[in-house]
Amino acid sequence: MVRLRLALMLLLAAVVSLGIGMALFGLLSEMPCEGEQLGCNIDDAVGGYATMIWVGLGLVAFGIGLLFNNKRKALAVAAILLILPLIVFVVGDLLEGWRYVGVYPYADFRSLVSKFVPPGAVVLVQFLVLRIALPRSMS
Repeated sequence: MVRLRLALMLLLAAVVSLGIGMALFGLLSEMPCEGEQLGCNIDDAVGGYATMIWVGLGLVAFGIGLLFNNKRKALAVAAILLILPLIVFVVGDLLEGWRYVGVYPYADFRSLVSKFVPPGAVVLVQFLVLRIALPRSMS
């Protein structure tokens, strides 16, 4: 019974996080674009695809974590393991842009926000939904 409840909560977390991630993606894609529109469109596309990918990755990572260890520590470890590649990707992307193109504060901020915030929010929402759903007796 507990495993069925956790499976349903995993599915609920994925659906809720996808909705919030896509809403953030839509909101952030409305930010004004300075310079070349194609660059902004590419940043938005990367953020949108990353949001959908991280919903699936979160479902798998949190599911495996809870399958082997029904504790809140497993949720925290899975969330950290999901956020780290995002941070590495975004920092690497910014450093590469600064090296070859130069520093443009607004364009770099827009790129950072559109690529990191929606998938990061997806991981955070899944973590919070599952943390609330996990009974305290299993913590």
